[in-house]
Amino acid sequence: MAICFQVPADKLEDIKRIIVCLGGQEASQTGENWRDSFPERHPGVVLRGLRNRDNLTQSELAKKTGMLQSHISEMENGARTIGKTIAKKFAQVFNTEYKIFL
Repeated sequence: MAICFQVPADKLEDIKRIIVCLGGQEASQTGENWRDSFPERHPGVVLRGLRNRDNLTQSELAKKTGMLQSHISEMENGARTIGKTIAKKFAQVFNTEYKIFL
């Protein structure tokens, strides 16, 4: 099984040693972006998850952000990108960091 996670740069070597001690091995560095490995995991998935978590309909979210409901739908389905300005609106609604929507 392979897993991928982010760690502080100053702890990377320590974490690698721990993984090896536990019988793991370091994956080859292919330079792949996580989005290439998991194409179904676009920012719209995060948007849909947060919207469902907060029990909001697309229409309710559209009203809170001043957007069209159809645009929310397109973003959730990966048909429309989420730009920085819109990501910041979503971050305010969901009380989170805007970068998770980019």
